[in-house]
Amino acid sequence: MKRLLLVLAVTGCDWSLHRMQEQPRCQVDTVLGGAACNRLPPEGVVPVETPAPLPPVDRALLARGRDRFERFCAPCHGVEADGNSYIARAMTLRRPPSLVDTAARSLPDDRVLFVMEHGYGLMPEYASALPARDRFAILQFVRALQGRDVPLDQLPLAQQQEARPWLR
Repeated sequence: MKRLLLVLAVTGCDWSLHRMQEQPRCQVDTVLGGAACNRLPPEGVVPVETPAPLPPVDRALLARGRDRFERFCAPCHGVEADGNSYIARAMTLRRPPSLVDTAARSLPDDRVLFVMEHGYGLMPEYASALPARDRFAILQFVRALQGRDVPLDQLPLAQQQEARPWLR
C-alpha cells in the first residue's frame, strides 16, 4: 500500500529539470498593448534602484579619478594606462591591455564601466571596492588620457588658454 501511494505521489508531481526555462513569461505586445507587462505601474510607485545622476566632469572629478586609477588600475595597466607596468611585464600568458590604444578608445562607456564592475579575465570585479561614482571618475580620467594626443590648436579657445601655461 505504501508503495502504491509513493508511486501515485511521484507520478502526480512535475519533475521537469527545466522548470525555470519553461516558465510562461510575459511577452511585450507592441501592437495591441494588452499583455500584463505593458501595464503601467500605479501612480506614485518609485523604482527600487533609481540610478543617481552622473556628476559633472570637472577638475575635482578628474583628480578623484586619477587617484583611484593610480591605486586600483595602474599596478596592472600602468601609470600611463598603456599596459606597461611591473606586474604586466611579469604576466606571460596575457598582459593587461592598453587603455589608450584605438581599441580601448572605441569601447562605449557602459562597456568600460561594466568591466570595472564585474571584472574581465584575470581582472577582479571592483564593484565592492569602488562605488559607482569612483568608477565613473576613473572612466573620465582614462578618457582624458585617451585624448591627450589632441593638438592644442584643436581645443576650444578657453581650453587652449588654460593649457598654455602648463606647456611652458
